[in-house]
Amino acid sequence: MANELVVKFLDSIIDSLDIPESYYRRAADRHRSLGEWLCRRESKVAVFQPHVTPQGSFRYGTVTRPLNAEGEYDLDNAVTLTLPKTQMTQKDLKTLFGEEIRAYAEAHQMLSPLEEMNRCWRLHYSDEITFHLDTLPCVAEEESVIAAIIGLGVPRELAKRAVAITDKRHPHYALISANWLSSNPRGFARWFEERTRSSALPRLRRLVEARLYSSVEDVPAYEWKTPLQRSIQLLKRHRDVMFQENPELAPISMILTNLATHSYNGESDIFTAVTGIVDRMPSFIRAGRPRVPNPADPAEDYADKWSKEPQLEQNFWSWHMQAKADLARLPDLLRGDRLSASVRQMFRLDLKQEQLLQFQSAPISVRSISYAAPAIAITSAPKPWGNQ
Repeated sequence: MANELVVKFLDSIIDSLDIPESYYRRAADRHRSLGEWLCRRESKVAVFQPHVTPQGSFRYGTVTRPLNAEGEYDLDNAVTLTLPKTQMTQKDLKTLFGEEIRAYAEAHQMLSPLEEMNRCWRLHYSDEITFHLDTLPCVAEEESVIAAIIGLGVPRELAKRAVAITDKRHPHYALISANWLSSNPRGFARWFEERTRSSALPRLRRLVEARLYSSVEDVPAYEWKTPLQRSIQLLKRHRDVMFQENPELAPISMILTNLATHSYNGESDIFTAVTGIVDRMPSFIRAGRPRVPNPADPAEDYADKWSKEPQLEQNFWSWHMQAKADLARLPDLLRGDRLSASVRQMFRLDLKQEQLLQFQSAPISVRSISYAAPAIAITSAPKPWGNQ
């Protein structure tokens, strides 16, 4: 059947994009190492009981290999400190936290200098796997803010994870004030896992039955390998290739992850899942602000840069149109003689000869759709948005 062959083909593509499980374990070790450093007796922030929570694609199990061999993997964590927002300024807290992160880098003999971003600090690891880690200092949100989030329809289980974050661009950055930016990366991660877990249960049970884990709750998300996670990997790679000349202007991963998770209807195979996700994505983009809200904190807009840089929204729709067209023509590619070139064009992957023979062994009769997947090169580009 045509769909079965397309599913097998996409599974093979994603297997090529995936990273070894050892990389996930290495990432977990680095989060753990930083947490131990921040909690050591000599730490300047130990008194605030720092709690490190991994975030981003390594937590979600949606990492893809970089386009180039020299590309870096992105790690993210949020470090929640126990203190009221009015105890010190955002600037003082971020500076104090940065001193500990700098000391950590020196103690671990990191050669690349520590970078201060607008909201976080960036560490560069360079060994056999090249990572950078963005570590975000934050404090637990006040109960009044959590109550307001609940009032917007968010379950308390998600709302209670909201945090107040430091941001150099905030007008009260250097002032003692309760007015901080609010965010909820931990709530989003929990929401994502709740939406994904039901599709993962059969695999989780098999892993437990094989005695690889003691319970389904112990299985990390990177082991789940659900159609949703694999669809996000595929869409992120398609995006990366399309915007390889201007990666700073590509739709950000949090927008793709948010919209894909909303759009996933529990489909059991990758082809049905990813085509359905792309079809339904537009219905989860709001006409007014927030355009793409965090479901764990609806006032937080993942597309907040669209209003300031309209080209970013245009780029999203260009990517969406191209992704939809490329997915539609996949069955036809398996019938023709341009499969290798098309895979290289869409996903920057080179198929092996045995793969080509495997996927082109069965005739498929479908209507041909002639779209190209050009890389986006914008000569008059708007200024990239600030780091988050």
